[in-house]
Amino acid sequence: MRDGVIGILLAAGRSRRMGQPKQLLPLAGLQTVVEVVAHQIRPHVSSLVVVVGHVGGQVAAMLSALDITLAINENVDRGMLSSVQAGILAANHGRGYLICLGDQPSLRGAAIDAVVRASVGAAGIVIPTFDGQRGHPVFIHRRYRSEILGLDPQRVGLNAVTRAHAQDTIEVALDDELILDDMDTPSDYAREIERAGAHG
Repeated sequence: MRDGVIGILLAAGRSRRMGQPKQLLPLAGLQTVVEVVAHQIRPHVSSLVVVVGHVGGQVAAMLSALDITLAINENVDRGMLSSVQAGILAANHGRGYLICLGDQPSLRGAAIDAVVRASVGAAGIVIPTFDGQRGHPVFIHRRYRSEILGLDPQRVGLNAVTRAHAQDTIEVALDDELILDDMDTPSDYAREIERAGAHG
């Protein structure tokens, strides 16, 4: 099921609303946010590419025990799509990419598994939803590799691909609102600390 699914973990943002690199914030004991997310994703994919930016060296040291590929995005300010492109360029050959956000530490393994399971079907794009809203992670078949790499990240986002190929997209409805949550502000971080403590 997970064979050929390459995880691409986006952890290159500048965290302007947080005021400090959110990837490096401590969470769940001694782990940082990016460590928590990487450990959650890794069992569900055949390989994992972690895309980092200006804090790349620190992230690399934290994830040294995990079997990952590190990709450096030198163009972080061009937008999130530039990180997706960097991850795809660093990925080995597989049947598709599981695009994951580096600021979703509460993402559950069951949600990841549901998207990966659905990816074995005919559809080239798999998107989880909660209450009609689309979340992450998103699976995109490698047949869209060239199209994604050809996009200008300063003009469009990855949704340019999903919108253009609605007929090749399936939505997986999940009873899990955490697929919608990410961590952008200090109040979001406080929420994640509380969640981690409740499950610690």
